Order: sequence, then structure tokens, then C-alpha cells
Amino acid sequence: MAKSQENGTTILLGLKGYEVGAVKEDSKGVTVEVRVSGEGACCPYCSGKRLYRHGACLPRKVLHSWSNGKKVYLELYRQRWRCRDCGHSFYDGAKLVRPYSRITKQAEQEALW
Repeated sequence: MAKSQENGTTILLGLKGYEVGAVKEDSKGVTVEVRVSGEGACCPYCSGKRLYRHGACLPRKVLHSWSNGKKVYLELYRQRWRCRDCGHSFYDGAKLVRPYSRITKQAEQEALW
């Protein structure tokens, strides 16, 4: 995907700090591949910066928004991290989706509005 198109897609979907990949359309809606950029990651427990990769999560398909009567899904690729300071492990992308949820926080607000 071209850099300007990727930037436009992140702005349109409100995904600052995320890397956008392929965009696919099917009968159910539009699916956008999204990865969390690892820049400036820190531990949510102790705010430590000494992290190392601790595996990867399976891609997760979550509802993000509605556009032109179609649902917009995010295929979220997340990375697991472990903190060298406190030993806690966590995954990135927690600001976007609640644990065990199949809908983003933005989609929750749109549905309630």
C-alpha cells in the first residue's frame, strides 16, 4: 500500500499509532489488516522501557465501524511483550479493544450514540 494511502486510511479510521496493511472487501463488509507499531512501547504495570518480544497472538477480527451501510472490521495482529523490570507479560493493542471483546471501543461508542 502506498504511504499516502496508508496515512489516509489511518486518519479515516482513527488509528493513530497503528500500521495499516491490506484492505479487502467481501459480502460481509470491509476488512482492514492492522498492526500495532512498536515505537515507544512501555510496560502498563511499571512503565518500564526494557521489553522483549514474548510471542505473537493469533490475528483477531473485530468490528470497528460502519461505512456506507457496510461493516468495517479490523484484523488485528498483536505482539506479546514481557517486561525485564517487573516480569509481567502483556500484549499491545489493549487501548483499542477490551479483553475478550469482538468490538472496538470506537464501535461501542458509535452503537450507543
